[in-house]
Amino acid sequence: MNETSSTTRTKAVNYDDIRSQIKNGDVLMYRGKSLQSRIIMFVARSNFSHAGIAAWWNNRLMVMEAVGKGVVATPMSLSVGKYDGRVALFTSAEDISEEDRLRMIKFAQEELGKEYATWKATKLALKILFQRDRDKKDKLRRERQLFCSYYVAQIYNSIGQDLKEGVSDRFMTPGDIANSPKLKRIAVLRKSR
Repeated sequence: MNETSSTTRTKAVNYDDIRSQIKNGDVLMYRGKSLQSRIIMFVARSNFSHAGIAAWWNNRLMVMEAVGKGVVATPMSLSVGKYDGRVALFTSAEDISEEDRLRMIKFAQEELGKEYATWKATKLALKILFQRDRDKKDKLRRERQLFCSYYVAQIYNSIGQDLKEGVSDRFMTPGDIANSPKLKRIAVLRKSR
């Protein structure tokens, strides 16, 4: 869990103060308080239970994410308010062109409305608990059902960025996303007062 040490070192900022600096394709990592979130963090050995992608829609900043009701877009201000102080903002460690960032968002938007992959998330948890292989690499393909970290990994793979070499996107955890060498943490978001 190398993400632990970076949790305490990242500066907390008000959402309104950093909003204009957030780019399409930046990653949001969440630490939930619910029992389900705590189970995810325990099983995945992670400080994070959920992941989403930032997307600008005209002047609205949204989070695209796979949640219990499926793949949805939520206003980021509401998301940050709900998880006040428990949302870490990551950006790409390497420059991504604006064209590629737009391709990421287009890919992410095409997945909106898909079902949440409860069984796939459960299968991932069992693989982690029983220390089974998660390294079977597969091609980028459209699925009918997604879970949060799988969704984020697929979005990055849509532009040829593999967030964790040697781990299939289907078996990606929130911790894998947070620890990816392809991403760097820039802030912890607090709701604006």
